[in-house]
Amino acid sequence: MAGDAPVTLPRSARWDMRAGGDPDRAHRLLLARPAAPAPPGGYPALFLLDGNAVFGTAVEALAAAGARPEAPALAPALLVGLGHAGEGAFDRAARMRDYTPAAPDGPPGTGGAEAFLDFLEGEVIPAVAARAPLDRGRLALFGHSVGGLLAVHALLTRPGLFRRTVAASPSLWWGGGATLAAAARLPASPPDASPDGRRVLVTAGGLEGIDLGGPRGPVRAARRIPGNARDLVGHLAAAGVRAEYVEFAGEDHGSVRPAAVGRAVRFAVPTPQEAAERAG
Repeated sequence: MAGDAPVTLPRSARWDMRAGGDPDRAHRLLLARPAAPAPPGGYPALFLLDGNAVFGTAVEALAAAGARPEAPALAPALLVGLGHAGEGAFDRAARMRDYTPAAPDGPPGTGGAEAFLDFLEGEVIPAVAARAPLDRGRLALFGHSVGGLLAVHALLTRPGLFRRTVAASPSLWWGGGATLAAAARLPASPPDASPDGRRVLVTAGGLEGIDLGGPRGPVRAARRIPGNARDLVGHLAAAGVRAEYVEFAGEDHGSVRPAAVGRAVRFAVPTPQEAAERAG
């Protein structure tokens, strides 16, 4: 109604950036800062793909985690939403452009994953660090669906960029399963047993991969999202990567997203003890 004030989140900000100055690659960045001061090495940070859709959920999940006395406390952390310019929750064309690796049979307007990761690493992370103290050794990435595909692609192609990776319902069917096949080719190496070692969480909804009816039911079933997710964890574990799989019963590809975000926050944000071990 006229005169009503918009709802805002405390200690948050947003700004728009054009990747490489390209007006056709406009992105919206959202940042939530903790009330607590930064540790000496800076704040850890969780970067969230499809930020327009999931940023508010992540902010609430982090606040709720701090309010549960029975659960381990989490260290103060930054939440960074990686969205696309505009007010909509999703920009389908932009996310298909930015979140999909190049594929020989990829349709026009796709395959820009490497360009997006260049933008994230070379422009977004420095922009966040200019606004808040940032521990670049404690970065995490969350993505759902094609965002989950990008998270896996980043893990495989830029393994030093993110310490924690959460791939929720990753679209590993893309490109004929090329990203899953690349994970299967990872060379075996000894597991990193340090508390600061690289870790991966892969999630899916229990109803994904099942034909629930409708014209796209057979397509969804053929994409085998939970099965591919479990296979991915097996490939990563065989290569010495600390990986785990979580399945949310009764959730489909859309409804699983909030549950995955909530789990991602607890997985990606370190406890105060973990933060202290790194500082030490």
